[in-house]
Amino acid sequence: MKHTSIGVSLALIGLIAAGCSGRDSASEPTDTTTSTAAKPSIAASVKPAPDQPPNSRSPVKFDPCFEIGDDAVVKAGFVPKTRERADQVHDGYAFISCTFERQEDVHGQMGAVGSLTISSTNVTLDEFRKREGNAATEIKVNGREAITYREPASEACFVVMTGPDATIDVSVSSTLALTHWNACDHAQEIAAIVESALPAK
Repeated sequence: MKHTSIGVSLALIGLIAAGCSGRDSASEPTDTTTSTAAKPSIAASVKPAPDQPPNSRSPVKFDPCFEIGDDAVVKAGFVPKTRERADQVHDGYAFISCTFERQEDVHGQMGAVGSLTISSTNVTLDEFRKREGNAATEIKVNGREAITYREPASEACFVVMTGPDATIDVSVSSTLALTHWNACDHAQEIAAIVESALPAK
């Protein structure tokens, strides 16, 4: 699923402009040691997230590309080495995102048959609810408040849950012409794996 569709449709959300605060860095040695020890194992390197313009929303600080480890990606059924940035940064909101491929044997060669995009965003769950309306279903993901909805045209399903910033948006898609694996059958299960890798509430 192309993540740009999220960015385009979210442009309809009412936005406010004002100030912004940057990421705080711990200066105490004990804090730094704890933070370093807690970093997940990630084999593929990616560039840092883009700058976020000043506005009334708090900037997104949680970066899935650096905070969701390879073990969670493998458990979800995707390939860690395909880790790539998929950020959407706009004047009034931001999606700091990482995307991964699901790969299977397609006509004798390993090929992409699905994708997983994990985004941390400063768009609230209530804003997602308002945007999706009756298309959204209320669920819980390991106890977190969440909604789920689908985009049949792009063979994609979404789970949006409360997160370290405002929400974590988990989108999964599959190319059913190439695979029997249907992303929408596994969206909530994958979201639960992602949730288990988030900071404690």
